[in-house]
Amino acid sequence: MALICTLGMASCQAQTHQPAPPTTEGEAATVYMTTDISPEGLVRIYEALGVEAQGRVAVKISTGESQKSNHLRPELIKNLVQKVNGTLVECNTAYGGNRGNTEKHRKAIAERGYNDIATVDIMDEEGEIQLPVKDTKHLQYDIVGSHLQN
Repeated sequence: MALICTLGMASCQAQTHQPAPPTTEGEAATVYMTTDISPEGLVRIYEALGVEAQGRVAVKISTGESQKSNHLRPELIKNLVQKVNGTLVECNTAYGGNRGNTEKHRKAIAERGYNDIATVDIMDEEGEIQLPVKDTKHLQYDIVGSHLQN
């Protein structure tokens, strides 16, 4: 099943939707959308999937460059993150800024209140690893945070 959550387009029909079977190549994916940009709306669109997150759940976010930047606020995502018992995951930025190293990044995370809703794992806090890629025409490997191994 593919999921594209496009906010601001159409109403979520979570109450009546039945989960779609997995798509095969060439089939159209099921698209879930909502105009309910609220903590409750995010939980409803997750529930519309009809699949429960299990095991260790990572919720990838951007904590933003400043309080005024575009990022998902803790008060918006808290209910969803806690419903799936998720860990927020982030990476330090390659371009510097207030998330360019772990110390600054941890400070920004605390200032914005992400620590108050869930554990936050900065994936490259202790280094990075290289993953092989199949098609090496443009990339020889992919660099990811070493915590991916956890």
